[in-house]
Amino acid sequence: MATTYKYLLRRRAELETRVVEARQRAQAPFESELRAIALALEALERAGMADPLTADEPAAFAPPTPGKRGRRGRSTRDMILMALRCAPGLNEAEIARQLDHRWSRPVTPVAVGRELERLAAEARVCRSGAGWIRVEETINEPETRPSLDLAAQGR
Repeated sequence: MATTYKYLLRRRAELETRVVEARQRAQAPFESELRAIALALEALERAGMADPLTADEPAAFAPPTPGKRGRRGRSTRDMILMALRCAPGLNEAEIARQLDHRWSRPVTPVAVGRELERLAAEARVCRSGAGWIRVEETINEPETRPSLDLAAQGR
């Protein structure tokens, strides 16, 4: 049994070493490019050619902003409301788990609780027992649609 234990310890040490080496090999091209960019930026600043961007001005080389294609960017607030629409009565921890599971958005239950309090202040959600439910907007006035009877009379 001792030889198996020693073998596993040795194998684990070998694998840890290989993982570190693989990370270094994978990072090497990026690190060299970052160093080159840092040197180029420093040279431009020393030459007085640095042109800082204003907050509302995108860089000329920046990738285009996403159009109508691709995934829609959703705020945490929208995702909380969607989770409550699908499963009302969830608590903060369960909502945080839903956001992480469905949208890969890791949010702490405390942050979810803060957002729920803001939504409660806007009367979009309310507490129901141990969980939260979404308040549906109800319209008290019936829709005004033209009647088919009136259209037939005007003929």
